[in-house]
Amino acid sequence: MSFFRHWLIVGLLAWSTSVGWGADAPQTDHVTLQLKWKNQFQFAGYYAAIAKGYYKDAGLAVTLHEAEPGQDAVQAVLKGQAEFGVGTSDVLLLRQKGAPIVVLAAIFQHSPLVLLSKEGGDVKDIQDVQGKPIMIEPDSAELSAYFKYEGVDLAKLKIVPHTYDIADLLSGKVAAMSAYSTDEPYRLNLAGVKPVVFTPRAGGIDFYGDNLFTTEAQLRDHPDRVRAFREASLKGWQYAMDHPEEIVDLILRDYNTQKKTRDQLLFEARQTADLMHPELIEVGHMNPGRWQHMAETYAEFKMLPADFDLTGLLYDPNPKPNYARFYWPLAIVSIIALAALVWIWPLYRLNVHLRQVIAREGVLIGELRQAKEAAEAANAAKGRYLAVITHEVRTPLSGIIGLAGLMHDEPLSAEQLKMLEVMQGTGQDMLRLINDVLEYSKIEEGRLALELTSTDVAPFLDGLHRLFQAQAQEKSLDFQVHLATDAPRVILTDVLRLKGILRNMLSNAIKFTEHGSITLNVSAKEEITNVLEAGPCWRWSFTVRDTGVGIDPEHIGILFTPYAQAHMGITRRYGGTGLGLAISREVARLLGGDLKLASSTPGQGSTFALEIVTGEIIPKETAKAS
Repeated sequence: MSFFRHWLIVGLLAWSTSVGWGADAPQTDHVTLQLKWKNQFQFAGYYAAIAKGYYKDAGLAVTLHEAEPGQDAVQAVLKGQAEFGVGTSDVLLLRQKGAPIVVLAAIFQHSPLVLLSKEGGDVKDIQDVQGKPIMIEPDSAELSAYFKYEGVDLAKLKIVPHTYDIADLLSGKVAAMSAYSTDEPYRLNLAGVKPVVFTPRAGGIDFYGDNLFTTEAQLRDHPDRVRAFREASLKGWQYAMDHPEEIVDLILRDYNTQKKTRDQLLFEARQTADLMHPELIEVGHMNPGRWQHMAETYAEFKMLPADFDLTGLLYDPNPKPNYARFYWPLAIVSIIALAALVWIWPLYRLNVHLRQVIAREGVLIGELRQAKEAAEAANAAKGRYLAVITHEVRTPLSGIIGLAGLMHDEPLSAEQLKMLEVMQGTGQDMLRLINDVLEYSKIEEGRLALELTSTDVAPFLDGLHRLFQAQAQEKSLDFQVHLATDAPRVILTDVLRLKGILRNMLSNAIKFTEHGSITLNVSAKEEITNVLEAGPCWRWSFTVRDTGVGIDPEHIGILFTPYAQAHMGITRRYGGTGLGLAISREVARLLGGDLKLASSTPGQGSTFALEIVTGEIIPKETAKAS
């Protein structure tokens, strides 16, 4: 036994040494992030990671370096002036030239880099830039690719040094300038000049923007630092996109070196959200296939070789583990285990039969577990697939709808105007369908989070009344909203989700009612126990009654089933995905209540009842009926 104990102690000591047991507590790691421009909302996630302590929790002390005009963030990192940097898609070109760059995350799903002109200026079309003075900042290769796509002769471009001052554009000193869609258009509008924006996305050049990167040496020598910095940064970005106004206040207090106004920073926040799509795509997500497409786009315009290899460019947050450090300790432990086997062999033979019995039972349990895990994995994969697909469809669809809206300002014939309205209506229908599918996918995966806010009930209901009054009048329907006089003046709930449910209920009522009336009755009853939080609460009732077609009894059972409608005639006549009521019921249950069909008679109409539970935030006050 003394021999056995001796080697057991040796093995454990070797193991503890290999994994670092007994080592001193890690010291704070000081690192620098080189920004690609001066402080603004463009870098909100990094400010949030500092302010909320995400870097500190990861053992990091991070210094942010602003960039001066003309300074190259990539070169600052390559020269060792910073460990991390923020760069454009030019990292592809630099990687091909031998720069040991590793992209950690794509912060912007769409690059904000654009060419900016002004209404009434010399550049009305992208071809007009030839022969006119324009300012193009460094690291703007995607603009060069855009020029080539549009057939612009780069040799005829008259590029002057970039001053980063829109006064040069306003005065006519230059005809156009490279800019960020999150910033300069606001300043032009503030000066009373309508901006003319040329985006590479119009030519199908849709690149990632503001990529977080480091070097191969940094990743090789400090893999834990890189991982911790990336995770804390993305956590900061998620917080910034969830709380934009709070981060704007933070910038105004601690980072406002450019003396921007609150309104300007809020504009940047809105534009940034449009470029990131945080509600659809995980912050920092990178698709290797899209990077390959970016490389092929550069190759098409002879800016990269056709066979450019992305190997080593993109960071893998989940690399295969390296077990080399464990080989020697495991060898010692294996020897000890072999010695122990001699002692336990008799016991093993005595328990063979018992293990066989357990194994037979375990097969069934294992199969059930594998089936469950496979189903969960398939469901998660479906959710990711839906998120990516809906994003890829919704982005160009939003562009089509926006362009159709702009065409309304053009001189059109009556027939063209009618076709344009059909196109807009069809686009909006498809956008609603995509939103429904994505919303239900979030519910299925349990990713639908509530955000409780307070709102005045009467104005909230007045807004709903105005929203649907025009639709009701088009069908000569009498639409009324009644609020009980003893209901609280303020409601505390997820107001946007509640509005979504009521919009679905009212939209269905108008859709399926050809004559008569639609009424929304709202009341509230005080209760003692609150399912949302401790203390008193209110149970709110929202009842929508219509005089429409009603629902056949045999179809009531599938009313709240996802993707189901009463019969195919409804889909052909009224459209829809069959998700609206399913989504509304699940959200209602998240709000502590439910959505039910209270009554329905074919040919006479239906009544749907929504109940939610809310917390009490002020004493009860008498509310005016709307």
